[in-house]
Amino acid sequence: MRTVLAVAVLPCLLLAGCTDPTVEDPDPGADDPGETPPQDDFDDATPIPSDDGYVPKPFTAARFGVFYQLSRDVLDLYQDTEKGLPQVANHAWLVTQSHATAYASKQMAETVHRRADFYYAPAFDLWDAKHVGWQTASDAQLRTWAHGFRDTALAAHADLFTFNEAPSTTGESANVRVKIAKILRFIHEPDAKGRQLWGVVYLTERSATASSWTSPGTDFFKAIDETSIALIAEHYHSTSFVCTLSEERLADHFFAFRKWLVASGDPAKIRIANQKYTVLHSARYNEGTSGWAGGDSTKTTLSTYQRALSKATRVTRKTEGGVNRISFGPTTSQITLFGVQPRITQLLRWHYRHTAAQMTELPCIDNFAGNCSCN
Repeated sequence: MRTVLAVAVLPCLLLAGCTDPTVEDPDPGADDPGETPPQDDFDDATPIPSDDGYVPKPFTAARFGVFYQLSRDVLDLYQDTEKGLPQVANHAWLVTQSHATAYASKQMAETVHRRADFYYAPAFDLWDAKHVGWQTASDAQLRTWAHGFRDTALAAHADLFTFNEAPSTTGESANVRVKIAKILRFIHEPDAKGRQLWGVVYLTERSATASSWTSPGTDFFKAIDETSIALIAEHYHSTSFVCTLSEERLADHFFAFRKWLVASGDPAKIRIANQKYTVLHSARYNEGTSGWAGGDSTKTTLSTYQRALSKATRVTRKTEGGVNRISFGPTTSQITLFGVQPRITQLLRWHYRHTAAQMTELPCIDNFAGNCSCN
């Protein structure tokens, strides 16, 4: 997943004329094609067995959480009946994974499926070496890649697919949009047995920033609406970014692109905004700085980072368009210290238990404002 280096905005706030409520990062998407996926606990050494006819689980949940890149220990915690993610009617948890050498992992699918409310969505990684030349590839080549991925994912018992990811130039390049729309539609096409995969589409932050769009991209969003159940807007922000801004300015920043979709008046964009638009927050907490942003453990304590995560989550829960959907990544222990994970499950048990808005879900976790204060 290509990521955005997020920076503190305090200098900006001190300068006259820096009043844009969207608070766009100064250099979004500069690292395309970006971060190398971390080590994969579920990179099967043996080939996936031949297709046994598995039919993907129907997806009908009104509320869902999405996670990018899980390791086995994290998945064990998330599925724990007492300390893990809530298991409530009309809720689902989506596991989106970029595998190291293969398109999909049946081993991971079997682990994900230990709970019926978990869905496995292996990634079609656009920048993977298998897809070199995608920007100039013929329709026949795109179809071959897409169908090969689809068939492998189905044989591995995938429920959905992940598209990783629309690059920073998406809003400016008609060619990029056309190629991605074709790939999405080709993956989504039913196989010979009539089985079909629905997608989870990731956008780098710049491609989820309205000012980067020089075209309405009508067919691009139509393709997403036709093929996918979620559109993820990546917001890999540092602790300093989250802690410096007010909740109001964070909400403007996270949801400015959703407002742009709604303002278009286009039916596909409005459906995406109301049913599929999902904000991703960085779960990364480790030594040093990284394209995954998040917290630097040599400079930021775990408790401060947990409060920053709480603040971002509460803002999302309180804002129209974020009531029913949220995403975190990367959540593998190769990238983020495991101590972050119990806070994520605690936040989701607190804020995202009910499908309809509940006043009890809106205050900071445990009704203590200090849990969301990280300045």
